[in-house]
Amino acid sequence: MARREPQDRPSAQVPVAIYTRVSTDNQVGGRFDSCESQAAVCRDYISKHSEEGWYEAAALTDAAYSGGTMDRPGIQTLKRMIQGGEVKVVLIFKLERVSRNMDEWGPFRAFLQKHECRLESATENISEIEPEGRLKNNIMMSVAEFERLNTAKKTRLKMREQAKRGYWNGGPVPYGYAYDKNTQSLYPHPVEAPVLRRIFEETAKLRSLTEIANDLNSEGHRTKERIMQRRDGTKETVGGRHFRSDGLRLIIRNPIYRGFVKFEGHEFTGKHEPLVLIKVWEQANAATEESLGQAKVIDAQASLQARDAHNHLFKGIAWCADCGRALVPSDSGKKSPSGMKYRYYACSLVLKESKTANCSVGRLSADAFEKAVVSLLGELSKHPGLIQEMISVSRSTRRQDTKELRAESDKQKLALSKVEEQLNNCADAVAKGGVDILGDALVKRAAKLREQRQQLIVRQERIRQELTASNAMVIEEKQIQQSLSRFGDVLPQLDPVEQKELVRLLIDRIDVRRAVEKGRRKLAGANLTSGSDRLMEIRLKLHSDELALGLEQRMDHKGNKVHTPHIRGLSLAAQVDFKNANLGEVVLVTPFRRTVRLDSRVRTVPQVKPKQVFKHAIIRAQKWQTLLNTGAVPHRFALAKRVGCTPGAVTKILKMINLIPEIQEYLVRIRSEHEGWHFSAKRMMQLASMTPKLQRVAFGKLQKDYETNIHISSTPVTAVSKVNIGRGPSIG
Repeated sequence: MARREPQDRPSAQVPVAIYTRVSTDNQVGGRFDSCESQAAVCRDYISKHSEEGWYEAAALTDAAYSGGTMDRPGIQTLKRMIQGGEVKVVLIFKLERVSRNMDEWGPFRAFLQKHECRLESATENISEIEPEGRLKNNIMMSVAEFERLNTAKKTRLKMREQAKRGYWNGGPVPYGYAYDKNTQSLYPHPVEAPVLRRIFEETAKLRSLTEIANDLNSEGHRTKERIMQRRDGTKETVGGRHFRSDGLRLIIRNPIYRGFVKFEGHEFTGKHEPLVLIKVWEQANAATEESLGQAKVIDAQASLQARDAHNHLFKGIAWCADCGRALVPSDSGKKSPSGMKYRYYACSLVLKESKTANCSVGRLSADAFEKAVVSLLGELSKHPGLIQEMISVSRSTRRQDTKELRAESDKQKLALSKVEEQLNNCADAVAKGGVDILGDALVKRAAKLREQRQQLIVRQERIRQELTASNAMVIEEKQIQQSLSRFGDVLPQLDPVEQKELVRLLIDRIDVRRAVEKGRRKLAGANLTSGSDRLMEIRLKLHSDELALGLEQRMDHKGNKVHTPHIRGLSLAAQVDFKNANLGEVVLVTPFRRTVRLDSRVRTVPQVKPKQVFKHAIIRAQKWQTLLNTGAVPHRFALAKRVGCTPGAVTKILKMINLIPEIQEYLVRIRSEHEGWHFSAKRMMQLASMTPKLQRVAFGKLQKDYETNIHISSTPVTAVSKVNIGRGPSIG
């Protein structure tokens, strides 16, 4: 926006604002109807009316903005100036430059009349002093709107016909292709096309999109760079960034890579060269649809993992075999002599139903449980006979698995062929006009069949991978023995995150139930959490493929698991006596006997948690603000991740920082839950948006209401002493 100071103005000054607009980038600069040309004509018009006191107060421009809406930066600035009395005349080149929408023209005209501002044109007579002028303007605006809508219609028709003929309709050039301006067509990019094919092929093999993106980024590949022209005519280079899983998902869903162009929801055979086969494209899309459905589950698991503050090694892989429920990490209210809280694995049924739960496992000391399993695996390397027996059982089971997988593969192929046949029948019905007869039923049936087809494609690929791995796997007894021997030595040297990675690398699942000794009968519903009788049967399912290949080959330099298809591994059953865990030892009873010394005495039954003292949310807000001010966390998103809540919740809590210091001091001293409810965080957030004076008044009223409710005359309000704010004895 440009402003001019008037010189030697007449006594009656009339501030004039020039407004110009063009619809496309091609009209910016150099054309007879460009914004610059429109402004020049308007300035010449102002000079002719200088004797009337006209002078240029501002020049506003909306370059490359459609006239279909008034939501344009130049118009919004113009309206603010009119409201402030800075403009009395709006000068335009033509009426259509203001708007091409009848629905928005009427309110804008009323706005000008309300603020006593005139609209003038340098090339047209748009005066509305007489009724005929108002009618003429309405007709001109209707014609402008018709031209806009008709132009859009003709453009859509042209693009639809181009798509039907297989021509690409323009836009950002897709990754993997280059654009030839002479032939106006796409052709494979010599560098990007091989990378694009690799993305589809690896996705079709059920690889994670995140893993694919990380591999591409580590190899130096980046997204396509493009030159974007801004509305003001300047150019900017965008793109060239790291690949991300969401960006790869958009690439995989684009039908242009299998030789089709898409327009208005319909696909047409394109004239450009496809980069991937239709079969590979469908397999990749089926895989991404399944992974998208699992994303929420993965996010939930990641959230739970982040909240595992005390590092339970077997979180997510330990299960109660009696109840079929997960063994959930928990802790007691008291701390050990070392200052750490006592950790437990508790059956989720016990945590949910408490006293009414009928579970023989109940709670297990996490320290004792983890030490027993790690020692069991390490000690197993000293018993080659047990390893041979496990391998023999695994080979027998694997042969049966191979037979079942082949039968399942044939079954899936047959099901897939039937679904494809039904899809072809739907397509024939549409071609013969059946869509008019069957309507929505045919469309829903076709959509359901396509979903079934995608699921079958994914299942077939997974079976193929499992079958290939099952046939190729050779179990090396010596390598397994070495891996188990190193497991107990390597684990303590890793940080907590790497320890979990290593545990999940070797252990698939741990099932725990109470063991029944010979000559004794299991008592249903017995309370076995006292530690008096804690003989437990632990069954481990190990990843035999990971053990056979060795730890070093299965971990990269960051401790990430290398992608392999899941196949059935080795199984090991053992009995462990936790009776003396509180004395600092557990006993491996079977398949060999060994006493395992713990680092310290541990509790086998959690103590009653002490009653927590109430703390107002303002304390969290102050701590979080300190983290942001000191740079301990760079921004609120990082803070939300650190404290384990959503960015929106962090923003709401931090609003209370705007409360005046006196109110914050009062809230910090609150220890009563009832008082904390009365001065809730929600109410304090509302106060925080007020001015300091209004905060005092509103908080004083809340304080008086609280004192009235609890009969302050006869009962003390709380242990909190009143805080004098301002001049009065209390807030307000």
